[in-house]
Amino acid sequence: MRTIVFLLGVTIAGLGCIRPAAAAPVYRWCASYEDRGDMTCAYDTFQQCLDTARGGAGGMCMENPAWRPAPIVPVKPRGRRRIQ
Repeated sequence: MRTIVFLLGVTIAGLGCIRPAAAAPVYRWCASYEDRGDMTCAYDTFQQCLDTARGGAGGMCMENPAWRPAPIVPVKPRGRRRIQ
């Protein structure tokens, strides 16, 4: 009985240590290759995309339809200090 309780405790403690996997980042730019029907969305900047897609690869760059800009956080105005 003690062994079962011990194993149950160890299992519960082990499950508490498991963290969910981090989500993959969504990059802003995609390289599209029409002749292959392939699209690679792995570029932070338009220039990175162009450097990969141009030339013999025959690709073109476009903005990732799944990309969403970070929300703009409004700046809270600071109160003025009163001079006494």
